[in-house]
Amino acid sequence: MQNSNALQMLRAMDRIRRAWKNASPSETLNKSQFFTLMTLHNKGADVLGGSCPHTDPYEPMTLSALAKAMNQSMPAVSQRIRRLEELGYVCRTPDESDRRTMWIALTEQGNALLQENCRDMFRRLERMMTRLERQGERTPAQVIEAFNYLADAMEEEFGSP
Repeated sequence: MQNSNALQMLRAMDRIRRAWKNASPSETLNKSQFFTLMTLHNKGADVLGGSCPHTDPYEPMTLSALAKAMNQSMPAVSQRIRRLEELGYVCRTPDESDRRTMWIALTEQGNALLQENCRDMFRRLERMMTRLERQGERTPAQVIEAFNYLADAMEEEFGSP
């Protein structure tokens, strides 16, 4: 197998994948749980794709709305919610008029943990960007633009989630 651009790209992407796998927001939360709390906090708004609306972080969502917002299956999200509830970060409340509907909301403890983890994760990502900029490689905007181009090309080639 020759050392082509494709092979170099594969190696670099694998390094990024392995490093990102270790980039847990905290000792308490994994990335899936973190993004679930973030989605609950923002009522399904695509905060990663745009601006964050100012909403009541304790306003509940249904499990189906949460799964749809996260583009994930109901069983996967339900299992994650069950674990987050055990940890005290979310609460589930049956709808008074339709007992089949379950409302999910952040608890104060969950919101506080989310805020702390957001600050820490964003601080770490900013340090990474500063390091790249100091090395004179690229500005943060150029790195983000390159990542977006890569994501677009990968989605076009391999499909999007």
